[in-house]
Amino acid sequence: MKGSISHRDSFLAHIQHQLGKGSSPSIQRPAWKHQVQWETNGFASKEELVEQLKKQCQQIHTRVIEATPEEAPSALRTFMAEYGEGAVLTSSDRRFEQYGFPSMFAGLQKEGISVNSWDADDSRYENIRQAEKAKYAVVFSDYTLAESGTVVVSSHQGQGRALHFLPMMYIVCIEKSTIVPRMIQAVSAFNQLVEGGEQPKGAIHFISGPSNSADIEMNLVVGVHGPVRAVYLLIDNESGLS
Repeated sequence: MKGSISHRDSFLAHIQHQLGKGSSPSIQRPAWKHQVQWETNGFASKEELVEQLKKQCQQIHTRVIEATPEEAPSALRTFMAEYGEGAVLTSSDRRFEQYGFPSMFAGLQKEGISVNSWDADDSRYENIRQAEKAKYAVVFSDYTLAESGTVVVSSHQGQGRALHFLPMMYIVCIEKSTIVPRMIQAVSAFNQLVEGGEQPKGAIHFISGPSNSADIEMNLVVGVHGPVRAVYLLIDNESGLS
């Protein structure tokens, strides 16, 4: 049973009065003279950020597939055919419909391939079971960091944490407009949403390709603790939908 807090403000005000303190002033962010966190790559064009992202992805064992909005579903289908058919689990995200993915998913189902989405109405264990048996996880990123090749994804009712870590193949649809230089821009954007009244995210994940593990002799093994392969489907949404 969910609890509630009653008379919180009056209770805290009473404590402050007993301690001889006034009400707490609102916190103001300091105005730093030097803000290198914003200046680093902050003046790069979107095309320069895309090139930086693609170059970095070569270092983190992540493949980048570029597509127009119209080409995105067929590009995803071609990739799945290349790496072998298997069950698909997607997040519940309105952008799949925006870019025309449902018809492609329906085609997979006609071929006998299981396609499901993370369902907020299902039990937590049923969603995890679906994630465990899925070969492909397909999600949209909230933001993507060009500097490190990192996708930023938040957990919510339509997208649980297990979706990012249990399937064998991790496919992230990245809208070109959401590529930012560094972590500071992504964190600031989330913060502005909260300041605007949106509820804070349950969890925010920064994922930089498949996991990398090395033994004492530095023999690198990719994908030990999660998906064995990560793929970014980069959608040039800035060109507009036809």
